[in-house]
Amino acid sequence: MFEVIDSELKKANSSLGEFREVVKRLLADQAIYRKQSNKEAERYDQFIRLQVLIQEYLGVLGFRVVHHEQHQYVVCYPPGSDIPGVYNDDIEQNHYQRKLRRNEKIVLIVARYLFEETLREGQLSDDGTAFVDIEKFNHTFAMVAKQTLDKESERDELLRFLRGLRVIEYKDASDPDALIGFRSNILCFSMESVVQQVREELGIDGEEEEEFQPGTSGNLSLAMTDDEGAR
Repeated sequence: MFEVIDSELKKANSSLGEFREVVKRLLADQAIYRKQSNKEAERYDQFIRLQVLIQEYLGVLGFRVVHHEQHQYVVCYPPGSDIPGVYNDDIEQNHYQRKLRRNEKIVLIVARYLFEETLREGQLSDDGTAFVDIEKFNHTFAMVAKQTLDKESERDELLRFLRGLRVIEYKDASDPDALIGFRSNILCFSMESVVQQVREELGIDGEEEEEFQPGTSGNLSLAMTDDEGAR
């Protein structure tokens, strides 16, 4: 295996250290987003040079690396993941498995909804980010979840979850005037399947009128969205 890696690294004019750095980043942080920082941009460019090798190497371990070229966004999904936007492989479950909790599903819906709403209003920033104040985020979450986040720590945990996926940016969420920036790469996740799961968990039937109608794409099998398929 090492000989194959070494051969491919030479073809890509790259080093084992660069390969290890990108793999380590994907396993530790799950996502690489080029616009996150200069360091992240460097890691993304390294991934581009080594994409096939990294995808094959992690694929042997049961991970699925998805590259959303349009958004310059890479996500590494552990075996058994049910992150929206990627189908759930029928792989033997192990300690890497990552299942979404109810509120994590809801906050993904909220993130996409707020981005699309700001997009429709033509209020995106110059770099395509939708900035929303923390109060509106709290209100939208409560509307979808039919409950409020009673503890600030609960909200902060969900924001860290989104930031870990590189789909939001913010500084101090405890500031009542804080703004949360929702990035366009939230569109990489197909929401229709997770919306259905949340509807079932909240006991909403198909005939009940809802105030909240997030834009959806893809299908009910957690498939990639048509315009953001795996590269």
